[in-house]
Amino acid sequence: MKLLKRFYQSSLHIKLAVILAPLLAIGGYILAGIYLDEKIEEQPGTAKAMQLQPGCRLLTHVCELLHREIAANIAIEEKQGAQLVYLATSVPLRGALLSVGEGAPASMRSRGTAKRWVLELQEPVAENAVVRLALATDKNHFFAEIPVSR
Repeated sequence: MKLLKRFYQSSLHIKLAVILAPLLAIGGYILAGIYLDEKIEEQPGTAKAMQLQPGCRLLTHVCELLHREIAANIAIEEKQGAQLVYLATSVPLRGALLSVGEGAPASMRSRGTAKRWVLELQEPVAENAVVRLALATDKNHFFAEIPVSR
């Protein structure tokens, strides 16, 4: 009780300092985290994870992958008994690698522009497998793991 009475009797400057100090400390902590996160993201040559959007069914629908700097759509289609993997990105790529399960990565080939890519798979993709995708732009590398489901 004495402490509360002492607080009410103190000057306006002290009251303001006691109220604002914790808020400024928390705000500074959050802003420092945001600033450092952006500094790490700006470093060229770092591999950055892409986030898989909900509702991805790779064998039946288009899956969307997002990062602050790039967006990508990936789909698997069956044509004439072969499975083709299509990739479309929002920025031009230098290259794209794709692997299924524990298999070796295969290089995707461009479909006319550096934003559209295709790969013909040698073996069909099994359900519950994992597709790994690596993308390279002029400045950064991006990667994603996509669970395969219908």
